[in-house]
Amino acid sequence: MRHCFFYYISILLLFSLSSPASAINNVLFIHSYHGEHGWTSFLKQGFNDAFKDDNDTRLFHEYMDAKRFPNPKEEFRSLFINYLRDKYKNTVIDVLVISDDAALSLIRANRSRFFPEVPIVFLGINRVSEELVNEPNMTGVFENRDIGQTLIDIKNHTGQNHVVVITDQSEAGKANVWKIEQVKNHPESPAKVTIIDDLKDTTITASFQGIGEKIPVLLIGQLVSPALNDALLSWNDGVKAVTDRITNPVYTIAITTLDYGVVGAHELDGRQHAARAALMIKQLLAGVSISDIPAITKAKSRWIFNWENLKNYHHLSTMPLPLNSELINQERTFYQQYKLIVWLVGIAFIVFIIVIILLTEIIRRGIHNRRILLENETRYKDLAHAGANIFWETNVDNCISYLSGDAKLAFGIDSQQMIGNRIDLLFENKKVFDFPWADYNLALARKVALDNLIFKVKSADHDVKVFMVKGKPLFNDKFQYLGYRGIYKEVTHELKLSQQLAYQADYDSLTNLINRSNFNRKLKEVVKEQSGDKVTAFVCFLDLDHFKLVNDTAGHLIGDAMLAEVAQVIANAIGDTDTLGRLGGDEFGLIIKAQQPVEVQSICEMIIRNVSNYKYHWNDRYFDVGVSIGAVPICKGLTATELLSKADLSCYKAKDLGRGRVYIADSSGANLYADELQMGYIANVSQVIEQKRFYLAKQLIKPLDNSTGDAPHYEILIRYCDRNGDMVPPGVFIPAAEKHGVIGLIDNWVLTTIFERYQQFFPDQNTTVSINLSGISLSNQEFFNNVLQLVRNSSIEPQKICFEITETAIISQLSQALEFIHEMKGLGIKFALDDFGSGVSSFGYLKNLPVDYLKIDGSLVKNIVTEKTDLAIVRSINDIAHMMNIKTIAEFVENQEICDLLEEIGVDYVQGYGIEKPVKC
Repeated sequence: MRHCFFYYISILLLFSLSSPASAINNVLFIHSYHGEHGWTSFLKQGFNDAFKDDNDTRLFHEYMDAKRFPNPKEEFRSLFINYLRDKYKNTVIDVLVISDDAALSLIRANRSRFFPEVPIVFLGINRVSEELVNEPNMTGVFENRDIGQTLIDIKNHTGQNHVVVITDQSEAGKANVWKIEQVKNHPESPAKVTIIDDLKDTTITASFQGIGEKIPVLLIGQLVSPALNDALLSWNDGVKAVTDRITNPVYTIAITTLDYGVVGAHELDGRQHAARAALMIKQLLAGVSISDIPAITKAKSRWIFNWENLKNYHHLSTMPLPLNSELINQERTFYQQYKLIVWLVGIAFIVFIIVIILLTEIIRRGIHNRRILLENETRYKDLAHAGANIFWETNVDNCISYLSGDAKLAFGIDSQQMIGNRIDLLFENKKVFDFPWADYNLALARKVALDNLIFKVKSADHDVKVFMVKGKPLFNDKFQYLGYRGIYKEVTHELKLSQQLAYQADYDSLTNLINRSNFNRKLKEVVKEQSGDKVTAFVCFLDLDHFKLVNDTAGHLIGDAMLAEVAQVIANAIGDTDTLGRLGGDEFGLIIKAQQPVEVQSICEMIIRNVSNYKYHWNDRYFDVGVSIGAVPICKGLTATELLSKADLSCYKAKDLGRGRVYIADSSGANLYADELQMGYIANVSQVIEQKRFYLAKQLIKPLDNSTGDAPHYEILIRYCDRNGDMVPPGVFIPAAEKHGVIGLIDNWVLTTIFERYQQFFPDQNTTVSINLSGISLSNQEFFNNVLQLVRNSSIEPQKICFEITETAIISQLSQALEFIHEMKGLGIKFALDDFGSGVSSFGYLKNLPVDYLKIDGSLVKNIVTEKTDLAIVRSINDIAHMMNIKTIAEFVENQEICDLLEEIGVDYVQGYGIEKPVKC
């Protein structure tokens, strides 16, 4: 072996040139395998094709023989390196290209003394490693054949769960064996893989004894031939030796083996592989930094099957091939042999069919059009008779020349008696009245259309029927007047229906009062009549009290009947000049013509008394309701909509004052300003959230005992900016949100925002946050489900969340609150009882509430320095809380003196402007 290697080196030295490079660029290729090796030939061909038009670049190729001599001694390696150094010492190498593992391993080991500054492009490397990818001044294309996928494809193609793999001890062979080991436990990989290393051509038959003839063989290494002094056989000779001696289906990774009995080859095209590396070389020669050229880590292989060999294995010829496979040498079908003729005959046949279809369609359309004409003629007659009672025509003298239909219905005489008579003479009949003669004569004089002229006819049974006459003038092609053609049609039913619809458009069908739209029109008329500052009328908004109870207990039919009677009670209490309407549900609008509030007060109080005294009797039961009334003067400067809105707010005010009463706002509406402001803030909470006008702030809850090592603790506070960017105090919009039932939307937004942005607000992720909840949310199942979802989908530890609930909210719905608290604490969430001492402050309730913190109300805390009573109350609350193992938090701590006194009492935590002001999250 030593003599062979020296001989190889000597030949290279004799036939190599070491003269200085005359080309601008010099690229040195070092191949791991000898020049006649199939893979090396493909690579060399790929590089030569890539640079065939580049006259400024010289390509130098040098070869090792790692397939036949996979493990040369160190002295041979050193000799090869010295040979390369000596040969190219006078040549400026611009790029060093290394193919396959053996050459790359040699060059990397001797990098310091062999062109250390020259950039390296590698290819044909089997195993991807981070070390190689990240090595400086080096990039390239990994061969990285997916041998694991090759095994899976063979298993799927053959249906066998056992594959025999023949490999060798070259670097590539070892890399392939390593890849096989990586996929052994893959669920789609064959259950059994038998690996045969360095198979000799003389032991093939013996090696396959006991292996079934249907077991597939994957040949990825070269065979050893003892007859040739254990030299490696070429790929093709090795494959032929195997296929001659065994009957198993054989697969390889080289396309050239398909001519030697191989079923299929999962080939990586060496020329394409070289082309990808050539592109990198050209980039380097063009001045691109090697750090900007990333390595390509995934090779592309494709399956090619030989039909002539595949059909010899009957059980495989019908099996589906892997995706995107190519099948060569397949027997040509009749269609493949005569494809052009088949296409021409097919096109001619299709044209013939199209012609037949077109002719059939022309005939069909002719028949169809004739049928449509006939149907339209019949339909015209039917529609004409359905749409009109009488058809008529007149001549140039306006005498009737043609008449069809029931003329007796309108005129009381037969059609034949009417021919030749003028229409105006016929209408002298006393049974016809209200005929619009002026419009009729004007149309005749101008010879224009008669459009919907309405008249009435009294029938023999004294019923009045309504008719409509329509007609149009007739002219010949010389525009000479010929007469009129038209219809008479009875429209009695249509007129009654129109009148009914007009009534329904303006009146409420249940109470027979005017409806909302009609009431708004009348209110606008009153507003328009208003001039100057003098008040002449008031608008009132009436809302029945406790009416929902009637609907819920007796049903809506009884509720509707009662509502109709209550409407009559109200109507009986107002004057003839006043206007009452139903606005919807149990709400009414009332316009009172009066100048002084005292007059309105008197009328409204009478309405309230009459409604209160009214009882509705049903099934031995009596139902009663009340009414609350809000009134505002109709004054200049306000629209009808604004006046009704203020009246509605006044009605709310009346309900807040105890229901069953009237509240009259002054002309300026100043006494409603606060309510309007609150309503404006919470009118559309969803829009406020969408426009991001809510934001969160945090205030520190500080422990008085710093030795506890507690994690940071903050209370989350909500802030609101109005449309002008001005801050709205929580004390203004929170009560309004609770009053009008939208606080749940705010609670949901705060909670969702905290869970989604906790890491942004508190990067340490070790901060406890206290979140205020309203009483409405405690009893809301949807809110409860939302909390569960947020906790389960969040990375926040539940122990970092604390819900603050006021004692008033808990006690007002104690059972739901307890259920909510127990469910949440089961998840690990903590609870604080907020504002303790501001409400009922029952220690009896406290005993049954499983809370973790008790927040002492600030109204007690802020005066403990000067008020001994407050100090005593705070001290007792703190002592009792500690007896119940509840930690205490004092609010409104505004200075150090209060803080020192609370520390002396033993309060656990303090919060307030004296500790830290709220800051934006």
